[in-house]
Amino acid sequence: MLTNLRQKIILSLAFAALVYLALTLYADAPKLADALAHWDWQWLPLTLVAVLINYGVRFLRWHYYLRVIGINNVPPRPSLLIFLSGFSLTMVPGKLGELLKSVLLKSHYDIPISHSASIVAAERLTDVMGMALLAAVGVSIFPMGVPALIVTLIGLIAVVAVMQSRAIAERLLDLFARVPGIGKFANLARNLYESAYLMLRLRPLAISIALAVIAWFGECVALFLILRGFGLPNTLDVLLAATFIYAGASLFGAVTFMPGGLGATEGSMTSLLQLLVDASATMAAAATLLVRVCTLWLAIVLGGVALFIFGRLEKKSESA
Repeated sequence: MLTNLRQKIILSLAFAALVYLALTLYADAPKLADALAHWDWQWLPLTLVAVLINYGVRFLRWHYYLRVIGINNVPPRPSLLIFLSGFSLTMVPGKLGELLKSVLLKSHYDIPISHSASIVAAERLTDVMGMALLAAVGVSIFPMGVPALIVTLIGLIAVVAVMQSRAIAERLLDLFARVPGIGKFANLARNLYESAYLMLRLRPLAISIALAVIAWFGECVALFLILRGFGLPNTLDVLLAATFIYAGASLFGAVTFMPGGLGATEGSMTSLLQLLVDASATMAAAATLLVRVCTLWLAIVLGGVALFIFGRLEKKSESA
């Protein structure tokens, strides 16, 4: 299993290298290097603060979800380290790497994976809802893609409605149990549903979507600050454009189920920057590279550090 996981991560990293090579060639490597060298680096601290706000707010949602499904024996500090550790496997396709959080909860607090794994699904669902709302706000000045956003929101509302209807959910679970081959996982699916049901009630759902909007707006602001570093004006239109571009590109990357949205996110973000803020190919590629380093790759590094620290703390507690 570990060998298979390692191979997937290596393949994902190789694909990432190809993506960034293609982006560099598209932007003209010498011009891209010059654009990065002349970017106003005084905007970097604020950009990182905006990104860290994203992580902080998402941690609050994670810890809140633990309480919602009745997990009260995980203190805030190890909870934070477990949450951040999930970022370390971002290069695993389909966001499956974040199930590491459930594995850590099981190994250190004896919490069944089937009980906590539904949090990961609820996080992704509310992330998509939050980014769809941000994209809808951004698109208010760029009336494009509205039908797709409406369909997305309707689809998400339908999923929540099904989850909240026990009658429909029970029928679907019964049908699942009868399917040859996968029916043996019916009990696991039922446990996941019971936890998800608690998190998708109206109050927890509203709180989680609000936190998702705040969190992901932080990374939209990060893109806005990077554009400011390239000399774009400090206007509401540029902020709304950055919000739509970042949220829209992230959504597109998410639906591809590629690790970290690789390829789809970079390509769509670069194209939208050229289309909506009149950036040159070089500036668009440079802004995309900067925002991805400050979001995706920073998260992976923080996740690795958090996983290392958590492991050290657990070893100390076991030897004490």
